[in-house]
Amino acid sequence: MTVQTTSSRNTTKVTKGASNRGLLSMFSRRVFVDSIVRLNPRTLLSNPVMLIVELTFFIVAAMAIYPQGFYPVASSSERTFYIEIAVILLITVWFSTLSDSLAETQARMTANDLRTLKSDVMSKKLVVDGDGTRKMLPTPSLQLRKGDLILLEKGDVIPIDADVLEGIAMVDESLLTGESTPSRKAPGDQVIGGSKIASDTLTARVSVNPEDTYINQMIRLVESSKRPKTPNEQAVTMVLIGLTAIFTIIIAGLLGLSIALNLGADLSVLIALYVCLLPTTIGALLPAIGLSGINRLYAHKIVAKSGKSIETAGDTDTILLDKTGTITVGNRQAIEFIPFEGHTEREVGDAAFLSSWHDDTPEGRSIIRLSAERGFIPRQMSALEQAEVYEFSATTRTSGVKLLSGTSFALPKEGSERVPGGVKTRFRRKAADEALAEFVDYNVRPGEPPSDTIEILKGAPDSIRKIALSIPANFDSVIDRISIAGETPMAIARNREVLGIIRLKDVLKPEIKEKILAIRTMGMRPVMITGDQPLTAKSIANEVGIDDYVARAKPEDKHDIVLKEQADSRIVAMIGDGTNDAPALAVADVGLAMNSGTQAAKEAANMVDMESNPAKIIDVVMLGKQLLMTRGAITAFSIANDVAKYVAIVPVLFVTVPQLHSLNILHLGLHSAVLSALIFNAIIIPLLIPLAMRGISFKPASTMSIFLKNIFVYGVGGVVVPFVGIKLIDILLTMVFHV
Repeated sequence: MTVQTTSSRNTTKVTKGASNRGLLSMFSRRVFVDSIVRLNPRTLLSNPVMLIVELTFFIVAAMAIYPQGFYPVASSSERTFYIEIAVILLITVWFSTLSDSLAETQARMTANDLRTLKSDVMSKKLVVDGDGTRKMLPTPSLQLRKGDLILLEKGDVIPIDADVLEGIAMVDESLLTGESTPSRKAPGDQVIGGSKIASDTLTARVSVNPEDTYINQMIRLVESSKRPKTPNEQAVTMVLIGLTAIFTIIIAGLLGLSIALNLGADLSVLIALYVCLLPTTIGALLPAIGLSGINRLYAHKIVAKSGKSIETAGDTDTILLDKTGTITVGNRQAIEFIPFEGHTEREVGDAAFLSSWHDDTPEGRSIIRLSAERGFIPRQMSALEQAEVYEFSATTRTSGVKLLSGTSFALPKEGSERVPGGVKTRFRRKAADEALAEFVDYNVRPGEPPSDTIEILKGAPDSIRKIALSIPANFDSVIDRISIAGETPMAIARNREVLGIIRLKDVLKPEIKEKILAIRTMGMRPVMITGDQPLTAKSIANEVGIDDYVARAKPEDKHDIVLKEQADSRIVAMIGDGTNDAPALAVADVGLAMNSGTQAAKEAANMVDMESNPAKIIDVVMLGKQLLMTRGAITAFSIANDVAKYVAIVPVLFVTVPQLHSLNILHLGLHSAVLSALIFNAIIIPLLIPLAMRGISFKPASTMSIFLKNIFVYGVGGVVVPFVGIKLIDILLTMVFHV
């Protein structure tokens, strides 16, 4: 299956469509029909509170049809009253199913936004002939299978998820991530069906069968109507069942007492009291709260594999934050070349240029840019074409290049100038570096003899120290001075001789300090993970307000850090994108994988960020908090408003006990008291649906402060609001309908 569209304009249409359709679809015909279908008692088995309310509807409806069968707790003269009660009870259940339908429709809209991107396109399948030559075979994308080779050229829409084998290209993933800037894809990277090749050509191997593409997996996750209940939902459900059992026993006892003592209680009034005492508000809105949490997460371009992970995020105690990408923008910029004694700034700059030529990271590009700005351009570049490249390794924490002998390469000497009569040549770096977008000229001396093999390495100072033949006397002092300033030192060596230090500056992400303060205020403990030197890590941690950090950490160390935190009974949230992050993502309570990461990381995590923004782990935790607080607030309101409904109905419950009339502080009649309480009990459900689907707003504060505030607003409010609402409904019924 493929994910497809033809232009970036469609992205805008999808995004705007989702928002514009929100209110319109809320009361669409489909939602109405679906809510009616959900009135089937079998459908309500998963919601015991509303199932009982529907059962009471059938009982009161039977009383209206044949009141004689319920003697002495029913009267033929009250048939109209019974019909009114039955209608209100049925509407109460319908409001509950309407809430479910709206939440499910919101999920379907999310899935449809993804599904609109799908279409079957013609792909360029590569077939290898017997003589080893490749032949292109046009193939519908739905006929592609895992392992097939495909050719992706500029302007092509990627037909299916695949792994890049050959080539380097810029890929437009805006339809999937919302990020307008194309991302660079090289061998080893994954491309997702529906993306578009913005430049150059790639050869890729199909990584999934059409029915198992990443987008299809997300669609199934988002629109699943059989979403299992989360542990918190199960706990709330058990509380609701317990309260229901208690009220059932009380009402059954009152019914028996009325019959035995001839107190004249009407069964319909007892049922009204029973329904009003049941926690119908939270019972009706509980499923919608959970499903809406998943949908709100998707609004942030994050797909959760289960509701449990969102709730767990709300209970997070420790957040592991990668420094690069989460706290800093991830684009450290080279700002200075610092030579050690016996070497010059030009030597450091030239060596840095050569070692970074094949380094397409933001750091590598910034080093090339700084070298170009300073005029440190080596005179002979042909050696780089045949050079042996050392890719960055998380184990060695170094990268570099080996320039082989016989490649007509000579390192420039300090103070060397362009040679008169030299051959003028031009080069261009293929990595789309804006700093070298223009051609740079240099001179080559004709017939210059080959140099010896030269190895240039750059990397973490402690890593360079291990391979260096000797260490400059001021090595540690220079490193410490840079680290204390909160900047990053990168050492560079030529043939194991330390030349100098490249000084890199980190740029903090906007508002990261405020976000860190917010999560600390809410009682969570941020821990910064970085591969930097301890002094650099400490400086940045202090700058953003983090007390705990782990310096010189490797990706595989995250697993041990997670287990250590969990051993102290902490709930841990973290982010990751690489295969070496997968073990930690799998054991973390909340694991957020980057969409740009490896398949192993995405499979191990319980959430995936489509925009690949590590800082979103903070948003995930906040959304989890919001979900838990929304459920708690509505639960408190639901239980608290029982007080007013109890006060409204009990005084008119037993007609033969006039002493109870003194408790009628709202001055309600028998019919108006019952109808007003039931009507309020019903209409409060749709009034709270927007709150359940949107979530309550809150400002970062301690857990206890937020709890006390919610208790006051929704607990006390849950007592006061029903008194006002029931009395207003009573006035309306009396004035308009003469009840």
